[in-house]
Amino acid sequence: MMPLLSISAYLPLFLGIVSGTSHSHATHDQARDVDVIRRDVCIIGGGAAGTYAAMSLRQLNQSVVVVEKTGRLGGHTITYIDPATGTPVDFGVTLFEDSPETVDFFTQFDVPVTKAMHHGDRIARIDFQTGEIVEPYPGNITDALERYGEILQQYPYLAAGWSLPDEVPEDLVMPFGQFVEKYDLGAAVELISIYSQGGRHWLNHPTVYMMKSVSLAMLDAFETGFLCTARHNNGEVFDAALDELGEDVLLHSVVVNASRSHDETHLLTVQSSDGEITIIEADATIVAVPPRRQVLAGLDVDETESQLFDQFLHGHYYAGLVRVDGYPKGLQIVNRGANTAYTLPSLPCTFGINPTAVADIVMVSYGSEKAMTEEDVKAAITEDLLGLNDAGYDLSDPELVAFADHSPFQMSVSSEAIEAGFHQDLNHLQGYRNTYYIGGTYEHPWSSAIWRGVDQLLPSIIEGALARKL
Repeated sequence: MMPLLSISAYLPLFLGIVSGTSHSHATHDQARDVDVIRRDVCIIGGGAAGTYAAMSLRQLNQSVVVVEKTGRLGGHTITYIDPATGTPVDFGVTLFEDSPETVDFFTQFDVPVTKAMHHGDRIARIDFQTGEIVEPYPGNITDALERYGEILQQYPYLAAGWSLPDEVPEDLVMPFGQFVEKYDLGAAVELISIYSQGGRHWLNHPTVYMMKSVSLAMLDAFETGFLCTARHNNGEVFDAALDELGEDVLLHSVVVNASRSHDETHLLTVQSSDGEITIIEADATIVAVPPRRQVLAGLDVDETESQLFDQFLHGHYYAGLVRVDGYPKGLQIVNRGANTAYTLPSLPCTFGINPTAVADIVMVSYGSEKAMTEEDVKAAITEDLLGLNDAGYDLSDPELVAFADHSPFQMSVSSEAIEAGFHQDLNHLQGYRNTYYIGGTYEHPWSSAIWRGVDQLLPSIIEGALARKL
Protein backbone atom coordinates (compact mmCIF):
# COMPACT_ATOMS: atom_id res chain seq x y z
CA MET A 1 0.00 0.00 0.00
CA MET A 2 1.09 3.57 -0.63
CA PRO A 3 1.85 5.37 2.66
CA LEU A 4 -0.40 8.24 3.68
CA LEU A 5 1.56 11.16 5.03
CA SER A 6 0.68 14.67 6.04
CA ILE A 7 0.91 17.18 3.23
CA SER A 8 2.57 19.75 5.49
CA ALA A 9 6.06 18.96 4.23
CA TYR A 10 4.91 19.41 0.65
CA LEU A 11 2.62 22.40 1.14
CA PRO A 12 4.53 24.70 -1.25
CA LEU A 13 4.22 22.16 -4.05
CA PHE A 14 0.56 21.48 -3.29
CA LEU A 15 -0.42 25.14 -3.08
CA GLY A 16 0.94 25.67 -6.57
CA ILE A 17 -1.77 23.45 -8.03
CA VAL A 18 -4.82 24.28 -5.91
CA SER A 19 -7.36 25.13 -8.60
CA GLY A 20 -8.43 28.76 -8.58
CA THR A 21 -6.44 29.58 -5.43
CA SER A 22 -3.44 31.87 -5.30
CA HIS A 23 -0.49 31.18 -3.05
CA SER A 24 -1.30 34.20 -0.91
CA HIS A 25 -4.83 33.02 -0.05
CA ALA A 26 -4.35 29.24 0.26
CA THR A 27 -4.17 27.83 3.79
CA HIS A 28 -3.58 24.53 5.53
CA ASP A 29 -7.35 24.14 5.72
CA GLN A 30 -7.40 23.68 1.94
CA ALA A 31 -4.84 20.89 2.14
CA ARG A 32 -5.62 17.30 2.89
CA ASP A 33 -3.75 14.09 3.44
CA VAL A 34 -2.39 12.82 0.13
CA ASP A 35 -0.67 9.69 -1.08
CA VAL A 36 3.11 10.03 -0.98
CA ILE A 37 4.90 7.47 -3.13
CA ARG A 38 8.62 6.75 -2.77
CA ARG A 39 10.20 5.15 -5.83
CA ASP A 40 13.64 4.86 -7.39
CA VAL A 41 12.39 6.21 -10.73
CA CYS A 42 9.31 8.17 -11.79
CA ILE A 43 8.34 7.70 -15.45
CA ILE A 44 6.20 10.37 -17.10
CA GLY A 45 4.28 8.77 -19.96
CA GLY A 46 3.06 5.21 -20.41
CA GLY A 47 3.51 4.76 -24.14
CA ALA A 48 5.77 2.17 -25.75
CA ALA A 49 8.92 3.74 -24.29
CA GLY A 50 7.60 4.42 -20.79
CA THR A 51 6.01 1.00 -20.39
CA TYR A 52 9.10 -0.80 -21.67
CA ALA A 53 11.33 1.24 -19.34
CA ALA A 54 9.10 0.48 -16.36
CA MET A 55 9.15 -3.27 -17.00
CA SER A 56 12.90 -3.29 -17.64
CA LEU A 57 13.73 -1.30 -14.50
CA ARG A 58 11.58 -3.58 -12.34
CA GLN A 59 13.44 -6.58 -13.73
CA LEU A 60 16.65 -4.82 -12.61
CA ASN A 61 15.26 -4.43 -9.06
CA GLN A 62 14.42 -0.75 -9.41
CA SER A 63 11.09 0.50 -8.06
CA VAL A 64 9.06 2.62 -10.47
CA VAL A 65 5.86 4.57 -10.86
CA VAL A 66 4.37 5.52 -14.23
CA VAL A 67 2.27 8.67 -14.65
CA GLU A 68 -0.06 8.38 -17.66
CA LYS A 69 -2.66 10.97 -18.67
CA THR A 70 -4.95 8.53 -20.50
CA GLY A 71 -6.79 5.52 -19.15
CA ARG A 72 -4.45 2.93 -20.67
CA LEU A 73 -0.84 2.11 -21.53
CA GLY A 74 0.58 1.80 -25.05
CA GLY A 75 0.55 5.32 -26.50
CA HIS A 76 0.27 5.03 -30.27
CA THR A 77 -0.60 1.33 -29.99
CA ILE A 78 -4.39 1.29 -30.09
CA THR A 79 -6.65 -1.70 -30.68
CA TYR A 80 -10.36 -1.53 -31.46
CA ILE A 81 -12.59 -4.51 -30.73
CA ASP A 82 -15.42 -4.81 -33.23
CA PRO A 83 -18.58 -5.21 -31.12
CA ALA A 84 -20.36 -7.28 -33.73
CA THR A 85 -17.69 -9.95 -34.20
CA GLY A 86 -15.29 -9.48 -31.27
CA THR A 87 -12.46 -9.11 -33.81
CA PRO A 88 -9.51 -6.95 -32.71
CA VAL A 89 -8.29 -4.30 -35.17
CA ASP A 90 -5.02 -2.43 -34.62
CA PHE A 91 -5.16 1.09 -35.97
CA GLY A 92 -2.23 2.78 -34.27
CA VAL A 93 0.98 0.78 -34.30
CA THR A 94 0.23 -2.22 -36.50
CA LEU A 95 3.66 -3.70 -37.21
CA PHE A 96 6.96 -4.15 -35.39
CA GLU A 97 10.49 -4.99 -36.47
CA ASP A 98 11.45 -8.62 -35.99
CA SER A 99 14.03 -7.83 -33.34
CA PRO A 100 15.17 -9.42 -30.05
CA GLU A 101 13.69 -6.46 -28.14
CA THR A 102 10.26 -7.00 -29.69
CA VAL A 103 10.21 -10.75 -29.19
CA ASP A 104 11.45 -10.54 -25.59
CA PHE A 105 8.97 -7.81 -24.66
CA PHE A 106 6.02 -9.73 -26.07
CA THR A 107 6.98 -13.17 -24.79
CA GLN A 108 7.49 -11.99 -21.19
CA PHE A 109 3.71 -11.54 -21.14
CA ASP A 110 3.10 -14.85 -22.94
CA VAL A 111 1.82 -12.95 -25.98
CA PRO A 112 2.69 -14.97 -29.10
CA VAL A 113 3.96 -13.18 -32.20
CA THR A 114 3.76 -13.96 -35.88
CA LYS A 115 5.20 -12.70 -39.13
CA ALA A 116 3.24 -10.11 -41.09
CA MET A 117 3.79 -8.54 -44.48
CA HIS A 118 2.45 -5.34 -46.05
CA HIS A 119 -1.21 -4.34 -45.83
CA GLY A 120 -3.54 -5.64 -48.51
CA ASP A 121 -3.27 -8.18 -51.28
CA ARG A 122 -3.63 -5.55 -54.01
CA ILE A 123 -2.74 -1.87 -54.30
CA ALA A 124 -4.46 0.96 -56.15
CA ARG A 125 -2.94 4.41 -56.64
CA ILE A 126 -5.54 7.17 -56.83
CA ASP A 127 -5.39 10.96 -56.73
CA PHE A 128 -7.94 11.66 -54.01
CA GLN A 129 -8.42 15.21 -55.24
CA THR A 130 -9.50 14.19 -58.75
CA GLY A 131 -10.35 10.49 -58.58
CA GLU A 132 -7.75 9.87 -61.28
CA ILE A 133 -5.91 6.53 -61.42
CA VAL A 134 -2.17 7.20 -61.04
CA GLU A 135 0.52 5.03 -62.59
CA PRO A 136 3.52 3.97 -60.45
CA TYR A 137 6.46 6.35 -60.66
CA PRO A 138 8.74 5.13 -63.47
CA GLY A 139 11.88 3.22 -62.64
CA ASN A 140 12.98 0.04 -60.97
CA ILE A 141 12.05 0.13 -57.27
CA THR A 142 14.37 -2.78 -56.42
CA ASP A 143 17.38 -0.99 -57.89
CA ALA A 144 16.42 2.29 -56.19
CA LEU A 145 16.05 0.63 -52.79
CA GLU A 146 19.38 -1.10 -53.32
CA ARG A 147 21.07 2.25 -53.94
CA TYR A 148 19.29 3.70 -50.91
CA GLY A 149 20.47 0.79 -48.74
CA GLU A 150 24.07 1.23 -49.90
CA ILE A 151 23.90 4.88 -48.85
CA LEU A 152 22.48 3.96 -45.45
CA GLN A 153 25.41 1.61 -44.90
CA GLN A 154 27.72 4.62 -45.03
CA TYR A 155 26.14 5.94 -41.83
CA PRO A 156 26.08 3.03 -39.34
CA TYR A 157 25.67 5.44 -36.42
CA LEU A 158 22.09 6.11 -37.58
CA ALA A 159 21.07 2.58 -36.57
CA ALA A 160 20.69 3.58 -32.92
CA GLY A 161 20.30 6.99 -31.33
CA TRP A 162 21.57 10.32 -32.64
CA SER A 163 25.36 10.11 -32.36
CA LEU A 164 26.04 12.40 -35.29
CA PRO A 165 29.59 13.58 -36.03
CA ASP A 166 30.51 17.18 -35.26
CA GLU A 167 30.64 17.86 -38.99
CA VAL A 168 27.33 16.46 -40.19
CA PRO A 169 27.60 15.02 -43.74
CA GLU A 170 25.88 17.12 -46.39
CA ASP A 171 23.66 14.23 -47.51
CA LEU A 172 22.04 14.01 -44.07
CA VAL A 173 20.95 17.63 -43.87
CA MET A 174 19.93 18.29 -47.46
CA PRO A 175 16.18 18.35 -48.22
CA PHE A 176 15.03 14.85 -49.05
CA GLY A 177 13.85 15.96 -52.50
CA GLN A 178 17.40 16.99 -53.42
CA PHE A 179 18.75 13.74 -51.99
CA VAL A 180 16.32 11.72 -54.14
CA GLU A 181 17.36 13.62 -57.24
CA LYS A 182 21.07 13.30 -56.46
CA TYR A 183 20.93 9.51 -56.19
CA ASP A 184 18.08 8.80 -58.63
CA LEU A 185 15.80 7.32 -55.98
CA GLY A 186 12.48 8.39 -57.47
CA ALA A 187 11.18 4.84 -57.85
CA ALA A 188 11.63 4.26 -54.10
CA VAL A 189 9.91 7.44 -52.92
CA GLU A 190 6.43 5.90 -52.80
CA LEU A 191 7.48 3.10 -50.45
CA ILE A 192 9.58 5.43 -48.30
CA SER A 193 6.71 7.91 -48.02
CA ILE A 194 4.21 5.20 -47.00
CA TYR A 195 6.47 4.16 -44.11
CA SER A 196 7.27 7.71 -43.02
CA GLN A 197 3.78 9.19 -42.77
CA GLY A 198 2.99 11.78 -40.17
CA GLY A 199 5.95 14.12 -40.48
CA ARG A 200 6.06 17.40 -42.29
CA HIS A 201 6.27 17.38 -46.08
CA TRP A 202 8.65 14.66 -47.26
CA LEU A 203 10.62 16.52 -49.92
CA ASN A 204 11.43 19.45 -47.61
CA HIS A 205 12.36 17.24 -44.67
CA PRO A 206 16.07 16.87 -43.76
CA THR A 207 17.13 13.54 -45.24
CA VAL A 208 18.45 12.18 -41.93
CA TYR A 209 14.89 11.91 -40.58
CA MET A 210 13.82 9.88 -43.59
CA MET A 211 16.83 7.63 -43.05
CA LYS A 212 15.84 7.12 -39.42
CA SER A 213 12.26 6.28 -40.44
CA VAL A 214 13.16 3.94 -43.27
CA SER A 215 16.35 2.42 -41.93
CA LEU A 216 18.41 -0.63 -42.86
CA ALA A 217 16.33 -2.62 -40.37
CA MET A 218 13.17 -1.48 -42.15
CA LEU A 219 14.57 -2.43 -45.54
CA ASP A 220 15.25 -5.89 -44.14
CA ALA A 221 11.67 -6.08 -42.83
CA PHE A 222 10.34 -5.27 -46.30
CA GLU A 223 12.02 -8.46 -47.46
CA THR A 224 11.59 -10.80 -44.50
CA GLY A 225 8.41 -9.50 -42.88
CA PHE A 226 7.41 -7.58 -39.78
CA LEU A 227 6.02 -8.87 -36.51
CA CYS A 228 2.60 -8.51 -34.94
CA THR A 229 0.83 -10.40 -32.20
CA ALA A 230 -0.51 -13.78 -33.28
CA ARG A 231 -4.00 -12.79 -32.15
CA HIS A 232 -3.65 -9.53 -34.11
CA ASN A 233 -4.24 -7.53 -30.96
CA ASN A 234 -1.13 -5.46 -30.28
CA GLY A 235 -2.90 -3.76 -27.40
CA GLU A 236 -2.91 -6.97 -25.35
CA VAL A 237 0.81 -6.50 -24.69
CA PHE A 238 0.15 -3.24 -22.90
CA ASP A 239 -2.97 -4.57 -21.17
CA ALA A 240 -0.76 -7.31 -19.74
CA ALA A 241 1.88 -4.76 -18.74
CA LEU A 242 -0.78 -2.73 -16.92
CA ASP A 243 -1.87 -5.82 -15.00
CA GLU A 244 1.74 -6.56 -14.12
CA LEU A 245 2.59 -3.02 -12.99
CA GLY A 246 -0.63 -2.66 -10.99
CA GLU A 247 -0.42 0.16 -8.43
CA ASP A 248 2.82 1.33 -10.02
CA VAL A 249 0.73 3.06 -12.72
CA LEU A 250 -1.26 6.24 -12.11
CA LEU A 251 -3.77 6.48 -14.97
CA HIS A 252 -5.76 9.59 -15.88
CA SER A 253 -3.01 11.59 -14.18
CA VAL A 254 -0.59 14.38 -15.04
CA VAL A 255 2.34 16.09 -13.33
CA VAL A 256 1.17 19.54 -12.27
CA ASN A 257 4.20 20.68 -10.30
CA ALA A 258 7.74 19.45 -9.89
CA SER A 259 11.06 20.06 -8.25
CA ARG A 260 13.91 18.26 -9.98
CA SER A 261 17.38 18.76 -8.59
CA HIS A 262 20.54 16.88 -9.46
CA ASP A 263 21.57 16.47 -5.82
CA GLU A 264 18.20 16.21 -4.09
CA THR A 265 15.25 13.87 -4.24
CA HIS A 266 12.83 14.75 -7.01
CA LEU A 267 9.37 15.81 -5.86
CA LEU A 268 6.56 15.57 -8.41
CA THR A 269 2.97 16.57 -7.68
CA VAL A 270 0.51 14.51 -9.68
CA GLN A 271 -3.17 15.26 -10.09
CA SER A 272 -5.72 12.74 -11.36
CA SER A 273 -8.71 13.61 -13.51
CA ASP A 274 -10.95 13.41 -10.44
CA GLY A 275 -8.77 15.88 -8.54
CA GLU A 276 -6.85 13.52 -6.26
CA ILE A 277 -3.30 14.59 -5.47
CA THR A 278 -0.26 12.31 -5.20
CA ILE A 279 3.26 13.35 -4.27
CA ILE A 280 6.03 11.25 -5.82
CA GLU A 281 9.52 11.15 -4.32
CA ALA A 282 12.05 9.73 -6.79
CA ASP A 283 15.80 9.55 -7.24
CA ALA A 284 15.49 10.00 -11.00
CA THR A 285 12.83 11.03 -13.50
CA ILE A 286 12.28 9.63 -16.98
CA VAL A 287 10.37 11.78 -19.45
CA ALA A 288 8.71 9.48 -21.99
CA VAL A 289 6.44 12.02 -23.66
CA PRO A 290 7.09 14.47 -26.53
CA PRO A 291 8.93 17.53 -25.17
CA ARG A 292 6.29 20.11 -26.10
CA ARG A 293 5.47 23.00 -23.76
CA GLN A 294 1.83 21.92 -23.48
CA VAL A 295 2.84 18.37 -22.60
CA LEU A 296 5.47 19.40 -20.06
CA ALA A 297 3.42 22.23 -18.57
CA GLY A 298 3.67 20.89 -15.00
CA LEU A 299 7.35 20.05 -15.16
CA ASP A 300 9.93 22.57 -13.92
CA VAL A 301 11.61 22.93 -17.32
CA ASP A 302 14.59 25.28 -17.08
CA GLU A 303 16.30 27.44 -19.71
CA THR A 304 18.81 24.75 -20.75
CA GLU A 305 16.00 22.31 -21.46
CA SER A 306 13.55 24.77 -23.02
CA GLN A 307 16.05 26.27 -25.46
CA LEU A 308 16.43 22.81 -26.97
CA PHE A 309 12.79 21.73 -26.78
CA ASP A 310 11.54 24.96 -28.35
CA GLN A 311 13.42 24.19 -31.57
CA PHE A 312 11.34 21.12 -32.31
CA LEU A 313 8.88 21.02 -35.19
CA HIS A 314 6.41 18.24 -35.73
CA GLY A 315 3.65 16.93 -37.94
CA HIS A 316 0.06 16.06 -37.10
CA TYR A 317 -0.99 12.48 -37.68
CA TYR A 318 -4.45 10.98 -37.31
CA ALA A 319 -5.77 7.46 -37.71
CA GLY A 320 -9.28 6.11 -37.83
CA LEU A 321 -11.38 3.07 -38.51
CA VAL A 322 -14.29 3.54 -40.89
CA ARG A 323 -17.18 1.20 -41.51
CA VAL A 324 -18.02 1.64 -45.18
CA ASP A 325 -20.22 -0.34 -47.54
CA GLY A 326 -18.79 -1.54 -50.84
CA TYR A 327 -15.05 -1.48 -50.11
CA PRO A 328 -13.23 -4.14 -52.17
CA LYS A 329 -11.81 -6.99 -50.10
CA GLY A 330 -8.03 -7.00 -49.61
CA LEU A 331 -7.45 -3.72 -51.47
CA GLN A 332 -4.95 -1.12 -50.26
CA ILE A 333 -5.52 2.34 -51.72
CA VAL A 334 -2.75 4.94 -51.52
CA ASN A 335 -3.22 8.60 -52.25
CA ARG A 336 -0.95 9.70 -55.08
CA GLY A 337 -0.74 13.02 -56.89
CA ALA A 338 -1.40 12.84 -60.61
CA ASN A 339 0.67 15.97 -61.26
CA THR A 340 3.02 16.26 -58.29
CA ALA A 341 6.70 15.51 -57.76
CA TYR A 342 7.19 11.74 -57.38
CA THR A 343 3.36 11.49 -57.25
CA LEU A 344 3.40 12.48 -53.56
CA PRO A 345 0.05 13.77 -52.23
CA SER A 346 -0.19 17.34 -50.99
CA LEU A 347 -0.77 17.93 -47.29
CA PRO A 348 -3.20 17.98 -45.61
CA CYS A 349 -4.49 14.72 -47.00
CA THR A 350 -5.61 11.17 -46.45
CA PHE A 351 -2.46 9.08 -46.87
CA GLY A 352 -4.14 5.81 -47.60
CA ILE A 353 -6.78 3.22 -46.84
CA ASN A 354 -6.01 -0.30 -45.66
CA PRO A 355 -8.30 -3.31 -45.31
CA THR A 356 -8.71 -4.91 -41.90
CA ALA A 357 -9.80 -8.28 -40.56
CA VAL A 358 -13.37 -6.97 -40.41
CA ALA A 359 -14.81 -7.02 -43.93
CA ASP A 360 -16.60 -3.68 -43.88
CA ILE A 361 -14.07 -1.76 -41.75
CA VAL A 362 -11.03 -0.02 -43.22
CA MET A 363 -8.16 1.81 -41.54
CA VAL A 364 -7.52 5.35 -42.73
CA SER A 365 -4.48 7.54 -42.01
CA TYR A 366 -4.46 11.32 -42.36
CA GLY A 367 -1.76 13.95 -42.02
CA SER A 368 -1.34 17.69 -41.81
CA GLU A 369 1.45 20.16 -41.20
CA LYS A 370 -0.89 22.18 -38.97
CA ALA A 371 -3.21 21.06 -36.20
CA MET A 372 -6.76 20.18 -37.21
CA THR A 373 -9.84 19.54 -35.10
CA GLU A 374 -11.21 16.02 -34.85
CA GLU A 375 -14.37 17.18 -36.62
CA ASP A 376 -12.39 18.59 -39.56
CA VAL A 377 -10.27 15.46 -39.93
CA LYS A 378 -13.31 13.20 -39.83
CA ALA A 379 -15.08 15.36 -42.40
CA ALA A 380 -12.04 15.28 -44.71
CA ILE A 381 -11.73 11.50 -44.43
CA THR A 382 -15.43 11.04 -45.19
CA GLU A 383 -15.17 13.33 -48.21
CA ASP A 384 -12.15 11.44 -49.51
CA LEU A 385 -13.85 8.08 -49.15
CA LEU A 386 -16.96 9.22 -50.99
CA GLY A 387 -14.73 10.87 -53.60
CA LEU A 388 -13.40 7.45 -54.53
CA ASN A 389 -16.69 6.88 -56.33
CA ASP A 390 -15.20 9.11 -59.05
CA ALA A 391 -12.52 6.43 -59.47
CA GLY A 392 -15.12 3.75 -60.05
CA TYR A 393 -15.70 2.44 -56.54
CA ASP A 394 -19.23 2.10 -55.21
CA LEU A 395 -18.78 3.24 -51.62
CA SER A 396 -21.50 4.57 -49.34
CA ASP A 397 -22.41 5.47 -45.76
CA PRO A 398 -18.93 5.84 -44.21
CA GLU A 399 -19.10 5.77 -40.42
CA LEU A 400 -16.03 6.45 -38.29
CA VAL A 401 -16.10 3.94 -35.46
CA ALA A 402 -12.72 4.81 -33.91
CA PHE A 403 -10.39 7.79 -34.08
CA ALA A 404 -6.96 8.66 -32.68
CA ASP A 405 -4.91 11.85 -32.77
CA HIS A 406 -1.24 10.84 -32.67
CA SER A 407 0.05 14.41 -32.65
CA PRO A 408 2.65 15.71 -32.07
CA PHE A 409 4.25 13.22 -34.44
CA GLN A 410 7.83 12.78 -35.67
CA MET A 411 9.58 15.57 -33.81
CA SER A 412 12.33 17.15 -35.87
CA VAL A 413 14.45 20.27 -36.22
CA SER A 414 15.72 22.25 -39.18
CA SER A 415 18.81 21.36 -41.18
CA GLU A 416 20.51 24.45 -39.75
CA ALA A 417 19.88 23.25 -36.21
CA ILE A 418 21.23 19.78 -37.03
CA GLU A 419 24.41 21.32 -38.47
CA ALA A 420 24.75 23.51 -35.39
CA GLY A 421 24.92 20.43 -33.18
CA PHE A 422 21.33 20.20 -31.94
CA HIS A 423 21.29 16.43 -31.54
CA GLN A 424 24.67 16.39 -29.81
CA ASP A 425 23.32 18.96 -27.33
CA LEU A 426 20.17 16.89 -26.88
CA ASN A 427 22.29 13.84 -26.06
CA HIS A 428 24.09 15.87 -23.39
CA LEU A 429 20.73 16.50 -21.75
CA GLN A 430 20.56 12.84 -20.70
CA GLY A 431 21.15 12.78 -16.95
CA TYR A 432 20.94 16.55 -16.55
CA ARG A 433 19.07 17.21 -13.28
CA ASN A 434 18.94 13.41 -12.92
CA THR A 435 16.36 13.36 -15.70
CA TYR A 436 16.39 11.08 -18.74
CA TYR A 437 14.48 11.31 -22.01
CA ILE A 438 13.20 8.39 -24.05
CA GLY A 439 10.75 7.77 -26.89
CA GLY A 440 10.38 8.49 -30.57
CA THR A 441 11.80 12.00 -30.22
CA TYR A 442 15.14 10.55 -29.14
CA GLU A 443 15.23 7.64 -31.56
CA HIS A 444 12.73 8.09 -34.41
CA PRO A 445 10.23 6.51 -34.69
CA TRP A 446 9.67 2.69 -34.61
CA SER A 447 8.92 0.81 -31.38
CA SER A 448 11.80 -1.68 -31.67
CA ALA A 449 14.31 1.12 -32.20
CA ILE A 450 12.83 3.01 -29.25
CA TRP A 451 13.21 -0.08 -27.05
CA ARG A 452 16.85 -0.50 -28.12
CA GLY A 453 17.40 3.12 -27.12
CA VAL A 454 15.88 2.47 -23.70
CA ASP A 455 18.14 -0.56 -23.20
CA GLN A 456 21.22 1.54 -23.98
CA LEU A 457 20.17 4.24 -21.51
CA LEU A 458 19.16 1.95 -18.61
CA PRO A 459 22.68 1.62 -17.07
CA SER A 460 22.97 5.41 -16.87
CA ILE A 461 19.50 5.75 -15.35
CA ILE A 462 20.25 3.16 -12.67
CA GLU A 463 23.66 4.69 -11.96
CA GLY A 464 22.03 8.11 -11.60
CA ALA A 465 19.39 6.81 -9.22
CA LEU A 466 21.98 4.96 -7.11
CA ALA A 467 24.23 8.03 -6.99
CA ARG A 468 21.35 9.98 -5.49
CA LYS A 469 20.94 7.40 -2.73
CA LEU A 470 24.64 7.64 -1.89
